Amino acid sequence: MTRGKVDYILAIAATFLLLTGLIMVFSASSMVANTNFGSLTYFFRKQILWGLLAFLMMLVFSKINYHKLKDNYKPLILVLLAILLLAGLFLFGIRVNGAKRWYHLGLMNFQPSELARLALIIYFAQALSSAKKDLTKFKEGILPLFAILSIVLVLIMLQPDLSTALMIGLTTLAMLFVSNVKLRHLAFLISAAVPFVVYKLFNSYQWKRIADWINAWEDPLAASYQVKQSLIGLGRGGYWGEGLAQGKQKFLFLPDSHTDFIFAIIGEEFGFIGTSLILLIFLIILLRGLKVVRNTSDAFGKFLAFGITINIVFYAFINAGVVSMLLPATGLPMPFISYGGSNLLFLGISMGILLSISRNMTAHEQSANWSDFKSRREQLYNRVITMD
Repeated sequence: MTRGKVDYILAIAATFLLLTGLIMVFSASSMVANTNFGSLTYFFRKQILWGLLAFLMMLVFSKINYHKLKDNYKPLILVLLAILLLAGLFLFGIRVNGAKRWYHLGLMNFQPSELARLALIIYFAQALSSAKKDLTKFKEGILPLFAILSIVLVLIMLQPDLSTALMIGLTTLAMLFVSNVKLRHLAFLISAAVPFVVYKLFNSYQWKRIADWINAWEDPLAASYQVKQSLIGLGRGGYWGEGLAQGKQKFLFLPDSHTDFIFAIIGEEFGFIGTSLILLIFLIILLRGLKVVRNTSDAFGKFLAFGITINIVFYAFINAGVVSMLLPATGLPMPFISYGGSNLLFLGISMGILLSISRNMTAHEQSANWSDFKSRREQLYNRVITMD
């Protein structure tokens, strides 16, 4: 095993998205910033500081041996639970739009669910790679993991933040799926959790979003106003877009144009070509991340790289699906591009960890040929069919 150079393609892809985010935050937020705060650069100045910090964290964590995370995962989980409990149930969290999802820390607001995303990936990577755990057993293997996951997700949903809870759940379930956990055990626990999720869904603001999405065209002036404005922006952009800073939807027509719906502004100003390029960059991150998974020599690194990669790509493509009305509104940001401090900071840390793992390669990478791919495909097919 050698400790070599980072995957420069991954590093360049993340840096490109980060720089694109800075440019687009300025373009998308200038009007609302001037209207509400009397300065065109109000959000842009903050995003520059967060972007520099995120880039610094990416550099720092790319140099740190990721195995140190394996030795300190228990304190991380305890701190995470304490922070979520204080933010969601007591007076320490601040209430914004009816939800207690943030701490106010002087110059910034900190969102603990962003920490939860990364902390649970680290915890599951450690647990799934541990030689002490027999993942094929129900009580000793998957049940304790599912219990920790359930506690964290319930605390996040109490804030309430159902979208983030579902995304964290999807990421960790994907990690469980590629582990040695028996699929019938995993299916049993998921089916047991479904009634609770459905109950929360039908008794929350999320159900209105789903109903608006289903009935979007019955009343054009009432339901799904935000998504319709997003579609107008994408339609105006055409193939090539109207040019940087030339979009019109950011002139207070499209709410959250610099946060959750910044992808629509990219589509309006850079067209189908621009949005396709952004999605292509995320596809590159997915492929390079999976290459890191394949070539990393230890199980902890494999699970950690897989969780980080899948989490980033999930967020990106679901955000794109919401903006294009393929999915109901979720309130999830576009990674690296949307305005936001906590999200950008932990993305920088996550990408730094992924780059650190990319340095830990076997001396001779093995390329997957067709027979190897066919064998893996048949193994996965047999596993799903037998629910093993």
